[in-house]
Amino acid sequence: MACRSVSTWITEKILTPVSRFITEAKEVCENIGQWVEEQVNQPIEEWVSQEERKCKRQKCKWWCACCNKWFCWIVVVVVKVVTWVVVTVTKWVVTLVCQIVTHVIGIVIELVLKIIHRLVTFLVCLFTDPLQAFKTLWDLWNDIVDTIEDIIDFIGVLLQDLKGMLSDIGRLLEGLGRTFCIFGKVLCSIFTAIFGFFSGIFAWLEDIVDILADTLEGLKDLIVGLLTFNWCKIQGGLGILNIFRLIPSVTRLLGQVFYVGPKGLVEKAKIENIIETALEEVFSDDPERLERSKRKARLGGDPIGVPLTIDPRRLAIRSSDFLRRLHNEGILNLHALAGRVSNCSGKFIYSAFDGEVVYTGTSTKVSQSDLDDFISLGPNSVPSFTAYPIKKATFKRYLDLARRKGFQIGLNFTWPSIKDLVVSSLQHVPLQSDTTDDTAQRELFALMGRPVENEDLSTVPTVAVFGYRDLSLNGLTSWYRPELEEFSPSGVTFRTRFPEVALRFVPIHEIGHYYGLNHEDHDNPALIMWTPKEGGGIVKAIPEYLLLSGEANFTLDDAEATWNYITTTQQARDSILP
Repeated sequence: MACRSVSTWITEKILTPVSRFITEAKEVCENIGQWVEEQVNQPIEEWVSQEERKCKRQKCKWWCACCNKWFCWIVVVVVKVVTWVVVTVTKWVVTLVCQIVTHVIGIVIELVLKIIHRLVTFLVCLFTDPLQAFKTLWDLWNDIVDTIEDIIDFIGVLLQDLKGMLSDIGRLLEGLGRTFCIFGKVLCSIFTAIFGFFSGIFAWLEDIVDILADTLEGLKDLIVGLLTFNWCKIQGGLGILNIFRLIPSVTRLLGQVFYVGPKGLVEKAKIENIIETALEEVFSDDPERLERSKRKARLGGDPIGVPLTIDPRRLAIRSSDFLRRLHNEGILNLHALAGRVSNCSGKFIYSAFDGEVVYTGTSTKVSQSDLDDFISLGPNSVPSFTAYPIKKATFKRYLDLARRKGFQIGLNFTWPSIKDLVVSSLQHVPLQSDTTDDTAQRELFALMGRPVENEDLSTVPTVAVFGYRDLSLNGLTSWYRPELEEFSPSGVTFRTRFPEVALRFVPIHEIGHYYGLNHEDHDNPALIMWTPKEGGGIVKAIPEYLLLSGEANFTLDDAEATWNYITTTQQARDSILP
């Protein structure tokens, strides 16, 4: 039919290629910071760490009032400050300019193309298929709503950038505070407390920005839900209640700056000691490897942590008969997932996915008409599209949190671009694995290329999935534990749930399992390795959430257990500390 043919041709030949180019440009902007972290910051930090260790080991020349240590300290501080100013300022200037240009131009161009698309389709359909013509007007309305959503998302991106800037300033202050450890424990303690105070202020400001970003997400869901009659989105509007988190953030201010900030720097010295002790126990007979491992873990410098890689993947289902079957059988609700007219399958949003359905290779939502045609007529009736269980922006927020928390156990995470893991089997949707049988999950890791032996455990596959056979599961780890006869391929999976603020710790919780941590001795929700299945502990968590950091954390015992696993499990040791 000419009506549908025109719409499909415009989408495939014009809208999708342009949107794909804009999407790729946005990803380049988003990856600038990660590239700088891996290619510039990490080598500089490793060099500075080595210099700090050399300074610390120097014997004080008392005849010149320790001038050798002071000179060494000045060099370290100058290098830290100058490189931070040059690298960090350049990184954020380039990132902001890039993001502003790509987002603003992208929003304008896509809206113009969509309007032209709908008007041309409407005129053609008006004479050949009047009903489809009026559907096109509804698509145009959805396009306008999508543009509103894109604008709000852009504000969210800027808030995340602001949070990143505050984090970088906090890291600089922490690094400067720890440089005084060159002069011994007394000065180390004094200046750790001073710089920890200022670091705590910036951590508190990060928390404020985070609250505003979460509230904005809730406001966006409410607006979009009301304008598109999407009950899932309307329920997501409950996210505006995040604004009330500002109240406990005020009660935490004093605890954050006078206790949490300084405590964080003090614990870094303890983490350093935990790592050093673990390394010396296993490499005492190999001085060269011991020194190499200490250097890799950046002992004596900041940030402390061995470099590890998260391999982030999203399950992806193409617009195939398989996807159509999943919708028709009620396993997935494409309308709800795509943010179109939906009653959310009559369920509370807690059971839904914060996913998306977009034209393949783009970030452009599939139109209501194309969804309806796909469901009623089949895959060949519409341009190719892909369904995901999580949005890229949401996944990135989870990764940023994992990186921040990883430092608490001496792990320094980075990651490449988030990639697709295309599936077309019922064993993967929902994932037919649980805590007693993870065969399907391990097959999923094999599908993404993980080997069944000699697996590189310095990289942890982290896959967002469309739920589990066990509906109570939020995440699942297939770990490498020779003592339990559980080997490769290994990795972690997780699913999204509402509210994000409560469940964003699931990926780093599972990554904690991957590197040796368990639930035992974690009895309250202020601990990352706590699980709701254990129950209780709410009262114990109140001080942390109302007076201190306001979120779950790893403990020093977690750091010790992590490094015990890394250094005593041969495959982990050889992968991470070769």
